[in-house]
Amino acid sequence: MSDSLPSSCPKRPFSLLFTLALLLGSFSPALATSDPHLPRVVSEQMMQLREFIAGYAQNFVGIEYRHGGNSSAAGFDCSGFTSFALSEFGVKVSAGSSMQSTQGEEISLDNVLPGDLIFFGRRGRVTHVALVVRNTEEGIFCVHSTCSKGIIVENISISKYWRPKIMFARDVITGQALEKSLLATLPVAPETPVVLPPLPVSDELSPECAEEYEDMCASVAPLVKLKSLDLPQQLNNRSMSAW
Repeated sequence: MSDSLPSSCPKRPFSLLFTLALLLGSFSPALATSDPHLPRVVSEQMMQLREFIAGYAQNFVGIEYRHGGNSSAAGFDCSGFTSFALSEFGVKVSAGSSMQSTQGEEISLDNVLPGDLIFFGRRGRVTHVALVVRNTEEGIFCVHSTCSKGIIVENISISKYWRPKIMFARDVITGQALEKSLLATLPVAPETPVVLPPLPVSDELSPECAEEYEDMCASVAPLVKLKSLDLPQQLNNRSMSAW
C-alpha cells in the first residue's frame, strides 16, 4: 500500500507559497546575485578616481620589466606594477597576479572601466595582469609591464600575443573606494619624476619574451599618441615602424 497522499488531496499552502517565493526570488534584481554582464552604473566621482589611477599608471610607460619588481627605481613585474599604481590611491591588492585574480568582483570584459584589472593565462593558470586605461569600440586599452618591452600602453583586443590569453576581468576599486571612503576627498595624482632605465634588447630576451616581443608590435600604443582622438584608427592602420 502506498504511503503517498491521494491525488485528490490538496497540496499544503505553505509548499505552494515557498515555491512561488523561490521563483520570484530568482527573477528579482534585489534577491538575485550580481550579474557581471549587466551594464555598470558608476558615479562621476568614482569615474574620476578611476581616471586618476589609469592616468597615473601611464606616467611609468618605458620603465623596464623586473621580476618581482615593485618600484620605478628598480623596475616592475606585471602585478608589482598594478599593485603599486592602485596603492597610490588607497586601493590595496596583493603583489601577486594569482592572488589579485581573486580580489574584488568579477566583471564582464565588455563592461571594464579604467582602473579595472584584466588577467591572462595559459591552461587555466593566471600568468599576467594589466590595468585598463579605456574601453572603446576599437578595443580595450591597457597599461601593463611586459617582460619584452617594459611598461607599455596597448590595445589587447587586437594583440596577436595577448588576445588569445585573456581570461577574465575584476573590479578591485569599487568595493574599497566605498568601504574606505576614498571618494570623500579625491587625491591629486602624485607627480613622481620618472627616470627611464634602458629597455632590454631583443637578443637578450628569453624565448617566451622573444615571442611576446614579436607578436605585440602592432598593438602597442606610444604614450605620445594615447590622447589622440584617432588613436584606435592609427593602431589599426599602422605598425610600430610607422611611428
